[in-house]
Amino acid sequence: MEEKDRIADLPRNILLTLSIFFIVQCIIFLTFSLIVGFESQYWTIFLPISTGFHILILIMLLLFRDDFYIESTGQKLDRINLANIITLSRVSSMPTLLVLVIAAKEYSIRIPVLILIALIFLTDFFDGLISRKTNQVTKIGKILDSVSDYALLIVLSIIFQYYLLIPGWLFWLIITRFGIQALFMAVLMIIAKRIEPKSTFMGKVTIASIMVLYTLEIIKMILQASSHMVFRIAEWIVAIIIVIGIFDKIASFFDTIKSKPSAP
Repeated sequence: MEEKDRIADLPRNILLTLSIFFIVQCIIFLTFSLIVGFESQYWTIFLPISTGFHILILIMLLLFRDDFYIESTGQKLDRINLANIITLSRVSSMPTLLVLVIAAKEYSIRIPVLILIALIFLTDFFDGLISRKTNQVTKIGKILDSVSDYALLIVLSIIFQYYLLIPGWLFWLIITRFGIQALFMAVLMIIAKRIEPKSTFMGKVTIASIMVLYTLEIIKMILQASSHMVFRIAEWIVAIIIVIGIFDKIASFFDTIKSKPSAP
């Protein structure tokens, strides 16, 4: 009976949590809207993107509801724990952040947006800390952490391209890398009915190199420096790393396909 209750309670808790996060993001966007007087065009961008994004996250969580368990004990959860709620808050904020940064080109909201970005980055520290301190490391938590990292980098890439901080060819190379990652995850999910969070050395190097490049580009923007050759060289180095990472990801994908799927 307890297992039946858990199976029924978890989807309800997932739906309630995602609904609350969606409402919170609407309130945040509404607050910015009322303070600076956004025109309706930004609401027509924000609402469909945020709605679709939250629906996708909801579907993903429901598909992976069997991964809501504590890895050290195997205890199954009937609700989203605190660490995963913090991770979800970061994921949920991605559409809001994207549209606000776009609006910042027209409205004077850059400082509040920077504060929002800082808070989003802080959540990346707290969710891991809480999960380890309370012995609440879950399988779904690892999946969500990977999703949040990729979502953040995709949003940052769109922002950097929007402000022309990175060249178009590099933007599309980065998006292609993440697109391939998403495609492989979808295929593995269809074949194995689950995804094992797995990072390769080149995968970690690729993500780190992109973040270093973005940090350099932000410094260049703050200092209002010209497009020095150093930045161009950095972009080409990152591009080479991404291309190598794509081939590494392809090899890793086929190795996973060949290996025997893990027991559920």
